[in-house]
Amino acid sequence: MHFASELFDTHPRFIQLKSMLTDFFNGEVIDSICLPGIEHVISVTCAPTPATLNSASGEDVSSLPKVHIRTYTLQLLSSGTRIPRVELVPMGPSLDLVLRRHQPADPELLKQAMKRPKLKKTDVEKGLGKKKKNMEVDDMGDLRGRVHIAKQDLGKLQTRKMKGLKAGADDMDVEDDGFASPPKRHKIQ
Repeated sequence: MHFASELFDTHPRFIQLKSMLTDFFNGEVIDSICLPGIEHVISVTCAPTPATLNSASGEDVSSLPKVHIRTYTLQLLSSGTRIPRVELVPMGPSLDLVLRRHQPADPELLKQAMKRPKLKKTDVEKGLGKKKKNMEVDDMGDLRGRVHIAKQDLGKLQTRKMKGLKAGADDMDVEDDGFASPPKRHKIQ
């Protein structure tokens, strides 16, 4: 998800909209991007901000800009360099939203909902003991880890063995009709 406007970080109505859209699409904040791993991009932009929005102290619904939501698929094309050229192809749906009705949250409930546990970074690392590889504690104090599994060697895989597949099965006689005759039995003397 990409939010392309300063209003999503400064205006309270747009901050709330950004929070709702991020929760709805289960977005996570990421530090770096692996291009082949991205399939879709959701772009959220605002129409040009009118001057009355910056100067007016009151909330006038008509002065709020429209919000445009567009979804794209990513096409990675050769560019002649190591980094591919990225093109966004519109895939739909395309939405144009107008912020009209607004009911602010109860300040006391909002305060409880936004509450985070008071953990110092040193306390978090002490809880982990010695700093462990591929383990981290998020902002809420939950321990998260990553598991890396090696590629499985299918040559060593134990499968069910059948009698018909053993090496002695080629002792059978094959007749002209293509059917194998039962093996000859020898009398033991």
